[in-house]
Amino acid sequence: MNDLRRINPKIVAVVLCVALVVVILNALSTGAYTISFSELIKVILQGPAHSTNTDSVSHAVFWKVRLPRVALAIVVGASLAVAGVVMQGVFRNPLAEPATVGVSGGAAVGAVIAITLGLSKITLGVQLFAFIGGTLATAVVYGLSRVDGKTDVVTLILTGIAINALSGALIGLAVFIADDDQIRTVTFWSLGSLGLATWRAVAMVLPLAIIGIALSTR
Repeated sequence: MNDLRRINPKIVAVVLCVALVVVILNALSTGAYTISFSELIKVILQGPAHSTNTDSVSHAVFWKVRLPRVALAIVVGASLAVAGVVMQGVFRNPLAEPATVGVSGGAAVGAVIAITLGLSKITLGVQLFAFIGGTLATAVVYGLSRVDGKTDVVTLILTGIAINALSGALIGLAVFIADDDQIRTVTFWSLGSLGLATWRAVAMVLPLAIIGIALSTR
């Protein structure tokens, strides 16, 4: 652990940035339709508005399918990373993470309730309920794990486990009373996917991510 702390943070940042670029290029070029590196550069230089009969497939796949997925993945990944750091800072505990403190379970319960109530067709309906559920679960765990103004590690873990167990039971109950379409929606939401990412989704998520990251630095 001490050896890891001696590593220059700037070196770590550079290595991670290079790795991110490599992963992005790989994600943009590989898939059911392969885009060569030369084609990739050509399509990027052409811009989103350009398309001809010879390169229309590569152009459409890049600008309308893969780039929105990559952009959304970057935004979501950055948001989750900052959220994890903030969570550990708030709890003053390196063990704090979504599963430990019950955030994942609470958010899942909120989302499943929204889906079973038929709110999945409402814009941001599931996301709003997931946010409320995760917030309530975090508040409960945080309140129960504090002893004399300090967060007890053992109590934190045990409370988080209890909240996750309760969340699992509530999710099971909701799935039991849900219909077939709702069960499929719950399964898809639980697994998670960026396959349906669009520029509209990126435009909706990006401002919220920027606001959240900006507030976390205060």
